[in-house]
Amino acid sequence: MFILTSTFMHQEGDVDRYRNLFFVVVLTYMLLMEAIFFLIYFLNKRKGKKPFFIITIITAVIILIILVQNKGFVYGADANIVKYTFFSNENYYIISGVVSKWYSYSTLVFYGSSIIYFIWMVIGSDVRKSTFRYQIQLYVIILFLIGNFYDVLIDIEIIKNSVYISEYTIILSILLFNLDLINDIYKGNKDREKFIILSQNFNKLIQEIRLYVIGFDEYKNINFINKYATEVFGKGIVKKQLSSLLTIESEDTTSDLTIFHTNDRLKKYIKSSIITLNTQDNVQSYIIGYDITERKKEQKKLKSTLLELHKLTEELEQENTILKVASRNNNKPNELFVGSFASSIEEEVKRIANYKSTVLIEGANGTGKKYVADLIIQASNRVNKPSVVYNCHQSIKSIFQTQYYGNSSHKQANDRSILNVVNNGSLILSDIENMSETDQELLLSLLKDNDSESLKYDIRFIITTTKDLKQLVREGSFNMELYQYLSIYSIHIPELKNRLSDIPYLTATFVAQFCERHNIHKLSISVASIKKLQSYNWPGNIKEFRYILQKAVLASKGKTLKLTGFEEYKKEQEKKNSTILTLEEFERKYILDILDLSKWKVSGKNSASEYLGINEATLRSKMKKLSIAKNKKM
Repeated sequence: MFILTSTFMHQEGDVDRYRNLFFVVVLTYMLLMEAIFFLIYFLNKRKGKKPFFIITIITAVIILIILVQNKGFVYGADANIVKYTFFSNENYYIISGVVSKWYSYSTLVFYGSSIIYFIWMVIGSDVRKSTFRYQIQLYVIILFLIGNFYDVLIDIEIIKNSVYISEYTIILSILLFNLDLINDIYKGNKDREKFIILSQNFNKLIQEIRLYVIGFDEYKNINFINKYATEVFGKGIVKKQLSSLLTIESEDTTSDLTIFHTNDRLKKYIKSSIITLNTQDNVQSYIIGYDITERKKEQKKLKSTLLELHKLTEELEQENTILKVASRNNNKPNELFVGSFASSIEEEVKRIANYKSTVLIEGANGTGKKYVADLIIQASNRVNKPSVVYNCHQSIKSIFQTQYYGNSSHKQANDRSILNVVNNGSLILSDIENMSETDQELLLSLLKDNDSESLKYDIRFIITTTKDLKQLVREGSFNMELYQYLSIYSIHIPELKNRLSDIPYLTATFVAQFCERHNIHKLSISVASIKKLQSYNWPGNIKEFRYILQKAVLASKGKTLKLTGFEEYKKEQEKKNSTILTLEEFERKYILDILDLSKWKVSGKNSASEYLGINEATLRSKMKKLSIAKNKKM
């Protein structure tokens, strides 16, 4: 109970004086307990804020009640003085009487709240952080419980003629907290001594380390340099602006490093980190770095060497490329299949040259299908037999049943069909996808006859197409059985965009051919030009490639091929080719370009017919068919 203070007196006196003294003792006890509550809260700030506020409010309310009730807080006016004799027969006097209700209720609330507070704070203590403080709190709650329990036993007269011990337990609790304070002071002094030693060692390290350490304040004024920086820059840089000494060369965002260079005549390079320390008083930053001047010089030398090496490599690559071209051209006289593609085609042509079976040659416009067909005929045993190239067209109902005139007049034709003309020879049917249904049936019949013993015609059929015949069969626009006969053996000619490695050899072949044809001195070819040509996808394939090179040869001045205007042409064509041209549209555009190049000169030297490699009559016929006139451009 609250009568845990020592109210024993060595002399008698009136009741009011004893009641006043009791009031003071109880009030002092409450204040001491609040001090203990605060000390326990101080040790457990993280978890004990709310419980401390609650117990403080309860204590404050009880203290207010004590102040209001004054000396009547514990005993009323009917209290009296009781004498006890013990401890060497000494007489002691204590006040006794009926306890007030304020005292009973306050005692119950305060003791219950205190016990809950102590248990809560002990449970919430971080034992790992400080076991000593945890032990102190545990000892305090044990002393509190023992002292108050003992005093209660005295109040209910189970223990008689004894001294209240609660005030002593409070004193012991405060002493325990003082031990913790002394322990903290001791540890703090030890830590301070360690920090001073560590700081001294760190300062010594900063001074002695062979790195630049330059300190500056928030206004970029230099206020510290170590010995190494002093040896290089001198003490005079202190109090100067940082910008007067160093300038940022570059920053490495990946590693947070900055390269500075000095502003003096003998420029030095320093690779460093910048460390900033924020305190309440000011902002202090340090540049900590090392000298990379020699490394920078080596890098510059290396860069210069690499540039020279790259230049030499390009020159050697150019020479090597041209040597390769010359070497390949000595072995590959044909113009369409020089390079890596040539050997495989020639081997295939030799292998199948004397086969009687039909050959289907597939490939985009301008890839050289006609040339491959000619190679097959030249390598076959029918080389001296008749051969005819026929371009299929949907407007012709039947090419097999009509009379064939060739280069002869109508009177000399003797009513012969194309089959009679090429019997025992070869017939090249170009663009078979355009063949009429009637001719598809007749061709199928002829191919079936080739499988029989009795042959009316002995003809080697070579078929070319720019379309996917299998897809046309699916669409129902091509005879499925005929396709099966034609696809027994086929050769696919890749587009030029898939033969970019052959462009150097093709370039050398065509440039040499055009130089010879137009009496132009031999032009050398640079690697840059080859790379430019390889950067385009060549939708017109070999035909377009020949046209560009012929134009470049005629426009070149000096000893090197110049692709003047090629980049603009490429951009224009790429824009135009976003919509795919038909064969007829491409042929019309190609002829128009050649006519522009020859200034619309149709015949004679340096004329369009010469550039195209066809006679004047054929060119005029094509111009009429494609509606090409001088005042009608595409």
